[in-house]
Amino acid sequence: MISNQLVQMALSAIIRCKEQIDIFELVNILRGRHSKTVKQHGYDSIKTFGVGKLYLRNQWIYWIIQMIQQELINIDYEDNDRLKVLEKGYQVLKGEISIILKRLPDDTNVSTPISNCYTITKNGILYHIDLDIKDAINWRKYINDFDKIVYWNYAKERYVNVNDIIPQGIIERERVKMKFIEIVTQINNLTYNGEVIIVPKKIDRDIYGNEVLPLSLPFEECLARLKKFVETTGRYPKMKAVADEAALRKWFREVGHGIIPMTLEQREAFYSFKSQYPNVNKSYTSDFKSNS
Repeated sequence: MISNQLVQMALSAIIRCKEQIDIFELVNILRGRHSKTVKQHGYDSIKTFGVGKLYLRNQWIYWIIQMIQQELINIDYEDNDRLKVLEKGYQVLKGEISIILKRLPDDTNVSTPISNCYTITKNGILYHIDLDIKDAINWRKYINDFDKIVYWNYAKERYVNVNDIIPQGIIERERVKMKFIEIVTQINNLTYNGEVIIVPKKIDRDIYGNEVLPLSLPFEECLARLKKFVETTGRYPKMKAVADEAALRKWFREVGHGIIPMTLEQREAFYSFKSQYPNVNKSYTSDFKSNS
């Protein structure tokens, strides 16, 4: 539950903006975000700008929806969806009545003030972790390790039990497990059932969107084809290419990451090839001259 003070923040911001803002601009103002509209109309100079910055966007939207439902404000659809304060809202502002709003259910990520959170950025998105479990595990390492499981899962659909990942005996282990599940499933767009995360089989696709199938040839012949490609084109194969080139790239990548097993002799041949054509490390698109 939240107090009248947070409700009054929102109501005051609407009034100070002369009821000329919609839900999304109200959230920007409360959270101190300098959107185009905020800067254009000088809303960043009003007293209530940034007063609700400790709370996340989804939480504020959830509260505003409740304020509409409890008839504190309404949306004027004939006036560009702008918010208008109703009589009951003015009564709350004056302290004449109290109102109760609920926090966003089942989501500690958005119901916890940011100041009480440790944040991790992944793919441009912030993920918030409560400070009391911040040091329970190395979050970045565990998340990155799980990303590798997803990325290299070429064999078949996997069911990964989080109990096999999160160590025993750590503080607040159940909360750590649930936060870990929340983050990795959002990052990788996965589903989960209880403590089991479902990791689909990885499918590579060529430049036309067709599935790239593994090369069904002996190791030595695949390596010979790769060497011929490099010597002919002056570069390594790419995934975003026609089927034959993409399949060769897929084979090269999976051998390099141990997905395709090798004998000792094959391993020596593979790494001898890589040393002969050293520009394999990070740039696969740069042209280079053969050392042979």
